[in-house]
Amino acid sequence: MKNVTKPENMFFFETSGRCHLTTREACSIESAAKHHPTNRIQFLYACKNVSQLKDDKPFQIVSQIENVEFKSLNFKFVLSGTPLANWYESGILNITIKKNNVLSDGLKFVLLKKYGGVAIDSDCITRKPLPNLPAYAGFQTLSVVNNAIIKAQKDSPFLIECMERFVKEYSPTIWCHNGPKLLTRVIQGACEKENKYFAPGFTCYGVHLFPVPAFYPINFSQRKLFFDPSVSESLNKIWKDSYIVHIWNSLVQRQQYKPGEGSPMDHLYKDNCPITYSYIVKQGVGE
Repeated sequence: MKNVTKPENMFFFETSGRCHLTTREACSIESAAKHHPTNRIQFLYACKNVSQLKDDKPFQIVSQIENVEFKSLNFKFVLSGTPLANWYESGILNITIKKNNVLSDGLKFVLLKKYGGVAIDSDCITRKPLPNLPAYAGFQTLSVVNNAIIKAQKDSPFLIECMERFVKEYSPTIWCHNGPKLLTRVIQGACEKENKYFAPGFTCYGVHLFPVPAFYPINFSQRKLFFDPSVSESLNKIWKDSYIVHIWNSLVQRQQYKPGEGSPMDHLYKDNCPITYSYIVKQGVGE
């Protein structure tokens, strides 16, 4: 990474253990690298068959980007020395719904606490450089702060509380309880203690709160619009000021689109991950 003089960490995860990348993951990584050429983009994977992963074309595409690094994910090692170590060893994860998502939720707090930087879900397409602030997150709705994008400093008290409450308040059965809802509880409580409004534009616990359009311009209830060419112009106006567009992968799953048809997804990929998009064009379909 010869262009990276003082790199800031940007973390992406794949915790299921599969040994291939989707084009959506590839686009997420490439778009982050494209708009942050001096940052250290790290993709941590749980795949054990590294040779299979290296044969994967989307993996090959993004691994050639200069400021992108791929690292094997050893959960015990990463979580060691944190409140999540015993939680992971307890086996409760095995009875947890959406356990890979929950594991990613916990990893974000741990890695940011240990190293600092930005943690981003791999269904987020970066449109422009992220804000130069020490810590931030964004509202998904007027009442929920999502954790798909979090920036925080190493050893931040905010992250320490998030880890402690992740374990103490853990639920294996309530969707989002250990992720967005936990982040919301922690920040909302901090705002109350600091006599600040729990609202966009305020900074609580040192974490600046961005309004909904910054990272989540399209609500999950409107996710089908991503694949509708007839709304491209209106959606481009909606997210013209967005730093990131979150795709809601857990709900969209692997819905596909045809390159060149002019859908919002088509525009997002073409503009922000051109290498991945060229591969999609050859394949004739993207996701």
